[in-house]
Amino acid sequence: MPRVSVVIPAYNAAALLGETLESALKSSYQDLEIIVVNDGSRDETEAVASRFGSRVRVITQKNAGMSASRNRGIRASDSEFIALLDSDDIWHPEKIKCQIAAFKNHPNHAFCFTEFDSWNGGPASEFLSKSKSGAIEPSLSGWIYHKLLLTNWSLPSSMMLRRGAWTETGPFLCDDQQTDDWEYFVRASQRYQFLKLAESFVLYRQHPNSLSRKIPAKNNTELMRDKLIARYGTASPDGTKADGTELERRRYIGWRNFADAHTTRGSLGTGLGTFGKLLLGGPRRGESMQRLAKSLYRRAFPKR
Repeated sequence: MPRVSVVIPAYNAAALLGETLESALKSSYQDLEIIVVNDGSRDETEAVASRFGSRVRVITQKNAGMSASRNRGIRASDSEFIALLDSDDIWHPEKIKCQIAAFKNHPNHAFCFTEFDSWNGGPASEFLSKSKSGAIEPSLSGWIYHKLLLTNWSLPSSMMLRRGAWTETGPFLCDDQQTDDWEYFVRASQRYQFLKLAESFVLYRQHPNSLSRKIPAKNNTELMRDKLIARYGTASPDGTKADGTELERRRYIGWRNFADAHTTRGSLGTGLGTFGKLLLGGPRRGESMQRLAKSLYRRAFPKR
């Protein structure tokens, strides 16, 4: 039985999956299995994964989304640890080794994530060749629910967790790709302590068309934040509470950005309605008014 299972959801990922798999297979820690969940792809995703032979296990299913694919891959594995990796990201070869060492030194912690670098797909040789120490970042280790409530500090591709924690926490929700992983980590942080490695171990690929994605009709992030607070409150299990001022600031920014996106290039009615609520009952009315004016200007005179 391998000690680490690497679970990779893949949907129409043929163009980039090979590079991602190569980075996982070059890990300095070799006691692992790699599982690709082909989520109903219409391209050559399955063929790309199959080229790696017995080193990569491929599971094919009807399209169900990223969270459902993660759940399927985790259920199909039986290792002591689970590592998540998206089909277009890149791992540093020492990532798994340093995370295993962190777990060994902190047996009461069940989740370990790392710093990451945003990446445009350029040369990665310098990143991959640099040696890592595996140092812990204290400010985001321990009981961090009150900090995860503010924002999702953890990139899924950087996360490793103990199987027992996944069994007790339950599967990922499959409601919304924007919030499913954040909800899962927040839910888990009410039960378990987290570790963060201070150095970057992941290249997080940024796509040229990421800014043109469809704007959601609902502000799923802020609605999820409200649900989490209603369920768990604002304090970690050790009693540390989320910073109230920072929480309100992030809530405001979340709604302001949602209003801006719709007013600029989405549903004008949704955008103006959201700005209206901010102006009538929210903080920072002057800032909201300035942003509304800028949003209307950008809608009237879009950049070509």
